Amino acid sequence: MLKSFIKLFAVITIIMVVISCSTDTEYDSLVAGEDFTGTNIRVLSIDTFSVTLSTMKFDSITTSTSGRLLIGQYNDDDMGIINTSAYVQASPSAYYLSNDAILDSVGLILGYDTYYYNDTTQVATLNIHKLTDKMTTDDTYFYNTTETAYENTPLLSTTYVPTPSNDSLYLTLPYDFGEELFNGIRDNLITDQESLHQQLKGLTIQPGADDNGSIIGFSTDTGESYLRFYYTIPDEVETDEYTYDMTINTYYNHIESDVTGLPLEAITSQEDNLTSEESGNISYNQAGTGYVTRIEFPSIKDLYNIDGEGTILEATLYIEPNSESHSDIQPLSETLLLYTIDQNNDLASQVSNSVDVVTATTTDIDSEFNQVAFTVPVIDFIDQKLSESPETEDALILIPTDYNSTINKIIFNDSQRSNFNTKLVLTYAIYE
Repeated sequence: MLKSFIKLFAVITIIMVVISCSTDTEYDSLVAGEDFTGTNIRVLSIDTFSVTLSTMKFDSITTSTSGRLLIGQYNDDDMGIINTSAYVQASPSAYYLSNDAILDSVGLILGYDTYYYNDTTQVATLNIHKLTDKMTTDDTYFYNTTETAYENTPLLSTTYVPTPSNDSLYLTLPYDFGEELFNGIRDNLITDQESLHQQLKGLTIQPGADDNGSIIGFSTDTGESYLRFYYTIPDEVETDEYTYDMTINTYYNHIESDVTGLPLEAITSQEDNLTSEESGNISYNQAGTGYVTRIEFPSIKDLYNIDGEGTILEATLYIEPNSESHSDIQPLSETLLLYTIDQNNDLASQVSNSVDVVTATTTDIDSEFNQVAFTVPVIDFIDQKLSESPETEDALILIPTDYNSTINKIIFNDSQRSNFNTKLVLTYAIYE
């Protein structure tokens, strides 16, 4: 009923440039004369509908398609201790080496992909272990909750200072580890992936248990991250050094957070919702770990209490990130995608309009105090809620495009938290 008038009165939007938003319970209105439309029209700007925020957590998210290895650990006042580790399988393009080849050394090359989060000036630890089980999954993907067993004693334990602006990080691995693999291929004992996995099921790269620095991104692309064997053929007249590479063919990131003692500790399953009132009038979003903010408009059907027949011309959600929760080393995502979730917090669908998918972007609210808000066009969702039958308990969530390949957080203020209230603003036309 409400949406049916939109096309007929699209011209009304020209009038909207002279309408300012109401900030109290009174409605601003404009009456268009009969010479203009033949009908009296009142246009109201309403920002009194309630917006409720809560935090939920997905049981798992895919991390085996991101094109990135995430490795590191840091402590976060809001999100707890964040720990990310990478699991990889590698294989060569051909199982052949000259019979006379002699191994010189072996190393793991990790190509930086420029992503980092938190403090890269802190010394970090890398522990590289051999897997004791194959990387297996019940379906096509691996998840942030997946773990594969590995040897207790690392092949290598080393420290480094992350430099994401560099090309790569080179880690020298033990000679006997490389020699077993190298000689096996040279002597035709390793001839395919199955026989390779008998010797090397894979590797995991774990951060140090006491690290408190940053999460670093490394590329999974061929030519960026790989195992490299350096070797020579001694009987040649000119002894050159050759290389033999194994590139990553399967990988995933295990991502976990220890939220002991924090409000997030109350969330124990995907169906749990931690209201913003229960967490100091804030809600949480974090890529990688699965936390998202659930957004609902419980009073939206109060629109029916306005006398007259009308239509929504515009519906915009303003949602404010907490200014103390982002910084140069914990940057704020500037664009978010809009999705719906159902009453069980299962992902339902991505919200789109006639042009493209709906996105939320940042808008400066107060540049002096570095205060910004995300603006989200939600007219399609509001129209759906007003017309649905039977009523559902679905809601909105906002996630970045790189939700499965980063660990960036956003802390949102609810409508009670600050001077600039998280709010829903409707522009509504009534025909009389």
